[in-house]
Amino acid sequence: MARPLDQAVVVVTGASSGIGRASALGFARRGAAVVLCARGAEALEEAAAECRAAGAAGVLARPLDVRDEAAVEALAAAAIERFDRLDVWVNCAATMAYGQFSEIPSEVFRAVVDTNLMGQVHGARAALRHFHEQRSGVLVNVSSVWGRVSSPMVSPYVISKNAVRALSECISGELADEDGIEVVTIVPQAVDTPIFEHAANYTGFHVRPIPPVITAEAVAEGILACAEDPRREVTYGRAGRLLEALYSFAPSLYRRFAHGAFVRGTTSRLPREPTSGNVLGPAGPHRIEGGWRGPRRRVLRRSFLAAAAATVAGLLGSRRVTRPKP
Repeated sequence: MARPLDQAVVVVTGASSGIGRASALGFARRGAAVVLCARGAEALEEAAAECRAAGAAGVLARPLDVRDEAAVEALAAAAIERFDRLDVWVNCAATMAYGQFSEIPSEVFRAVVDTNLMGQVHGARAALRHFHEQRSGVLVNVSSVWGRVSSPMVSPYVISKNAVRALSECISGELADEDGIEVVTIVPQAVDTPIFEHAANYTGFHVRPIPPVITAEAVAEGILACAEDPRREVTYGRAGRLLEALYSFAPSLYRRFAHGAFVRGTTSRLPREPTSGNVLGPAGPHRIEGGWRGPRRRVLRRSFLAAAAATVAGLLGSRRVTRPKP
């Protein structure tokens, strides 16, 4: 049985914004002791202050980059020294890069994979060492619907999130005989966080998520629920489940429709200079929401519907062109 949250010590990586910050606040409101990390010291301290005000049993915050394995190990050791145990580890830290595979600089591509995958590997190693000693603990790895389906223009993110799911499966298999240790994979669809503003961008245009966009709080609630009652893998968002079904049962149709609709729908008409975003170093804004569920929500919906219609029209047109003449 997982430890009740009001008695738990919880580590959350990527705690300065988005799902990580929402999860940290959620655990704090439930009375857990929270251990937080992120690269930006100032934003991390803001999140820590919010957790203290929300009722956390204790708060420990360390600025670090999850790509640094020694720093992650030191965070786990500090949590044990401060709170005497470690019950839940939530791997939330993530970055994203948009652009053609050949146009994303190698250092940016590697940094996305290192953060999203190796950051979770480092967290898992640090957590599991203590879980084995305690014979209990819950490891939560955050993947994505893009960890189940393919998409162009975001290849390092898709690759890394597929790998996170594989990581969880491999660890779960090795823990089959250890009843007290659980591994959970969270698989959300597009979430309203600043990650789209933070993303590296080599498309030449501003980018936006593909609707419908769910709240970071909804995903955080799922993480808290799984910390108390672990489930092996949970997809959040009806659209995400539909995409998974289409990809599984009609992969050729998925590629013909979803790939085209994504490429058309994710880029706006507003030009943007190439940027590495927050991939190589911390950058703001540091908040939970990305603002995609407010006034921009209708713009997102209209843009995606137009992109989907254009994709369908293109598919029908290509069929007419390629149909053999009688």
